[in-house]
Amino acid sequence: MDERLMSLSFSVEANRGVYALLLGSGISYSAGIPTGWGVLKELCRRIMLLHGAEEPDGIKWYEKKFGKAPLYDEVIGMLAKTSSERNGLLKEFFEPTEKDLEENRKLPTEAHRAIAELVKQGYIKVVVTTNFDRLLEQALDEVNVQYQTLYHDLDIEGMKPLAHADCTVLKIHGDYRDTRFKNISDELENYSEPLTVLLKRVFDEYGLIISGWSAEWDTALRDTIKSVKGRRYSWYWHSFSNEVGEKAQEIIKFRDASVIIDSAGADHFFRELSENVISISKVKKVNLDNLQVKLKRLKGYIANKNEIEIREMITDETVKLVEYINKINTREEISKEYLEQKVEEIKEKSKQLSILLSILSYYVKTTEQEQLLIETLERLTAINKHDGIVLLLNLQQIPLQIALYSIGISLVKSGNYNLLDRTFKLPRVRDRIKNRLDFLSFTSPSRGLHGLLDYIKSERGFFLPMEEVLIYPYMKEIFIEGQLMFDDQEYTIYYDTFEFLRCIKSRYLDSRGYFSGRFGFKDDRNHLIQFLIDGYSNESWDVLEVCGGDKEKFIEALKHLVEDLNSQSRFSGFGLLEAYINGENKF
Repeated sequence: MDERLMSLSFSVEANRGVYALLLGSGISYSAGIPTGWGVLKELCRRIMLLHGAEEPDGIKWYEKKFGKAPLYDEVIGMLAKTSSERNGLLKEFFEPTEKDLEENRKLPTEAHRAIAELVKQGYIKVVVTTNFDRLLEQALDEVNVQYQTLYHDLDIEGMKPLAHADCTVLKIHGDYRDTRFKNISDELENYSEPLTVLLKRVFDEYGLIISGWSAEWDTALRDTIKSVKGRRYSWYWHSFSNEVGEKAQEIIKFRDASVIIDSAGADHFFRELSENVISISKVKKVNLDNLQVKLKRLKGYIANKNEIEIREMITDETVKLVEYINKINTREEISKEYLEQKVEEIKEKSKQLSILLSILSYYVKTTEQEQLLIETLERLTAINKHDGIVLLLNLQQIPLQIALYSIGISLVKSGNYNLLDRTFKLPRVRDRIKNRLDFLSFTSPSRGLHGLLDYIKSERGFFLPMEEVLIYPYMKEIFIEGQLMFDDQEYTIYYDTFEFLRCIKSRYLDSRGYFSGRFGFKDDRNHLIQFLIDGYSNESWDVLEVCGGDKEKFIEALKHLVEDLNSQSRFSGFGLLEAYINGENKF
């Protein structure tokens, strides 16, 4: 299977509703539906015959006869004067006859039905199409999906917001049943203002999966795409062959889109995509069910101090994760898609251990349990592979970061700063090459994870790629699924506090391995300011454990952190020092 298709499948499953579709006539090809251009050519041929002429190319005859390129609405107007006549004229191109039905023509294809299934499951919410036919709508009707179809500016004015509609089908060239036809000539250089605004929003706010569209004739659509500079999510271009047209290549290059070649056509491509996404979801559901059982057992073991059972459960998950990591081929030919797929796989493989560690850390009761947490971190420092492609080698660091955040955020939430301090300094590095590094230096994102994730998401320009791309969103899922956090706001408070204390501990140990967390460039840091103000008014502040219980050492580390933040563009230490020394809120 194409690795880019697998990468897309993982991304669609993990980001429900984030991807939109841009569909061209290739989607309906196997149904025997002509393209808009094909319809125009046939209509021009009929006009030519009405004028008593007979030439090989009806389009060229039309241009010679009338002195201009044929426009869809004008050509139809020549052949049918009334609304009912126009609809009747077009029915033969788009609606099946009895013979068509016998031959399964002009009916929804596998591609339409696979797309409808993705829509039904909530993975796709927006479809932009250049097609006049109604095959997609029929497929959506078959699975009882509610959708809004937009053909005209008036439809756009009265539409539900994209986020609130179950599905939006935007037919940019119109619908064969609607009399307000849009011209499809390649001379059409722009759209109406309402349509342009809506298209720009879709292209800016959604990732895009393009299929069945050549980009050769739609000047207005190409220009609209090129006018959008945002790069929120990846774009994927499904091509039927290795040869991609010049206009398509321009857009692929402009959007840094990934090309997925599937010569079997749109039916095969969307069937594979739909089956992959649903299979991944089912695996996750099974894992989640198993996880809930394990969580219930773990909480019981902790309450009853069943040390052997706790150790076996955590060790078993650690062994399975390490075995998977050790099987990664670090000499594989790489691409952004392949690396992104591997990151997604590691996240999924790490999930159970991550949630179990977070629960154990929050409820930890005994010295044996504390030691198990430290040992687990040590075990994950035992990186076995040092030869190969650097970006692939860096994948080995991900499970350790996930485990560190799972333990650290939980300890901050439970107020167990003594164990947090030991978590920062006690784990011994077992990597045979880097075993002279202290734990905080070894876990520095600058040792490879920033580079890896910046490479995968190079179009976005993140300040802290590891935290922004991987850790913050992933750990939010962990803590909310594990029911240790109530909501996003609560999670952010403890997440930022952990990264702040990680920075403080690094300065205290004079270990410059951790520059800053997300708080360093965020405008909203009132929760950290209040955290420090609370420390100002508390002479026996437990947080000082991370600096050996020494308030002056904490202040010294905080000063170093503020200096470091202020020395870097887009980062700021404003207000942190004043909050702790003077109890002032400068915000």
